Amino acid sequence: MHLTIHRGSHEIGGSCVELKSEKSRILIDYGLPLVDENREPFDDRKVKGKSKEALIKAKILHNIKGLYRGEKPEFDAILLSHPHPDHYGLLSYVNPEIPVYMSKGCKILIEASNALERTDYNPENVIIAEDRKEFSIGDFKVTPFLVDHSGFDARAYLLECGGKKLFYSGDISGHGRKRIVFDSMVKSPPKGIDYLFLEGTTLGREEAELKTEQDVEEELVRLFKENRRFLFLTCSSQNIDRIVSVFRACIRTGKAFVIDPYTASILNRLKEVSENIPQFDWGENIRIFFVPNRYTKKVLENKENFKFGRAKITWPDIIANKEKIVLKTNWTAKSVFSRKIRMEDAMLIWSQWHGYLKGEQGFWEKHKTPIIEVHSSGHAYPEELKQLVEAIKPKKIIPIHTFQPEDYKDFFKTEILAVKDKETVEI
Repeated sequence: MHLTIHRGSHEIGGSCVELKSEKSRILIDYGLPLVDENREPFDDRKVKGKSKEALIKAKILHNIKGLYRGEKPEFDAILLSHPHPDHYGLLSYVNPEIPVYMSKGCKILIEASNALERTDYNPENVIIAEDRKEFSIGDFKVTPFLVDHSGFDARAYLLECGGKKLFYSGDISGHGRKRIVFDSMVKSPPKGIDYLFLEGTTLGREEAELKTEQDVEEELVRLFKENRRFLFLTCSSQNIDRIVSVFRACIRTGKAFVIDPYTASILNRLKEVSENIPQFDWGENIRIFFVPNRYTKKVLENKENFKFGRAKITWPDIIANKEKIVLKTNWTAKSVFSRKIRMEDAMLIWSQWHGYLKGEQGFWEKHKTPIIEVHSSGHAYPEELKQLVEAIKPKKIIPIHTFQPEDYKDFFKTEILAVKDKETVEI
C-alpha cells in the first residue's frame, strides 16, 4: 500500500491524504488551505472563478490524475472527516462520479453553506458513513468512528488493507459536548493499529487555560448573571457545541438567545440527526431577529422557513428588553444596533478562535465596546492526544494537520513516521 500526503504534513488546514493499494485508490479529505506559503491567512478569492489548470499551476489544487471533472475517474472513493472548509473546500473540482462518504450531519451543514453561496461544493453522489458501521471500498475495509470535534458529526476512519490497519483521527477533541465518545475510544480503542494519522493542531500553541465546553457554559452563565449590559456574542452558526452552551447559559440566567434565520435553519435541519439540538420553537429563551441581509433573503426563499416567524423578535423589542438579550451578531446586526444603542454600554463576547478577532476588532474599538473572550478549542489538547496514543498503542504515528511535526518525537513515546507533502511512501 502506498501513502501520499498531498497537503497537511506540516500545516494546519488543506488536508488531503491518498492511499493506494494494488487495485484501489482512496482520498481522505480535500480542503482549502488556511495559510499561504508565508503562513499568512489564505485568501480564498484566489480560488473563485479559476480553472482547474490555473489552480494546479498556482499549487492550490494538486496535480492528481483521475480525480477531477472531465477526466476518467481513477479513485474508488473519497472519505470526508467533517464539514470544515479546510477539509472539504476543494471538492467542487472533483469528478462527481467518485462517491464521497460523509456523516449525515456533515452533509446537512455543507448543503446549508452551499445554499447560501458560502461554498461552491454541493454534495452529490454521497454515501452516509454511519458510526461504527463497516463497509468496503475495493481492497479497503473501512469503519467510521464518531468523534468529538467542533465540526458537527465528525468522523475518524479505521482502514484495513493488505494485513495493515490505519487509523485516521481527522480533527478530534476530548473536551467538547461529545467527550463521552472520546472517553469511550480511550476505554475501548481500535486494536492492532499499525499507523495512526494523528492531528496535532494544539501542539506548540501557548494555551493560557485549557477550557472544556462545560467551562465555557459556566463562564457564560457568570457573565450573563453579572452583566446588565446589552450582550453581543460572536460564534459560528455551525459550531453546534457552542450554540448549545450559549442556549443552556441563557436558560440558566433567564436570558433570550437571539439568533438569525440562517442559524435557525441549520438547527432545524440538524434535528434529523439529534433531537437534543435547540430549536426555534423551544420557548422564550430562543428568539429570531430577521437580520436584513442576503442570507435572510436566501433562507426565506424556502417557504417552509416562514415558520420561523413564530419566534420573531423585532429590534424595538430587543431594545426594550436589552438587559435580557444575548444577540448572536454578524456584520449586518452589529451595524443595525450600533445606530440604536450606546455601544460603550454594550459588551461583545467573542466565542471563536482568537485569530479571527483581528479582522473584527476595529469595529468594536471604534464604538468603544469592551470585548471578553470565552472560547474552548475544538481540537484535542496535548495531554488528550497523549492519552489517545497510549490507549490505541499504534506501531507508528504519522503527523498530520499540524505546524509542529518535529515536536511529535519529543512528546510521544511511539515511533514517528514523518512523511513530507507530495512524498509517496510504502506502508
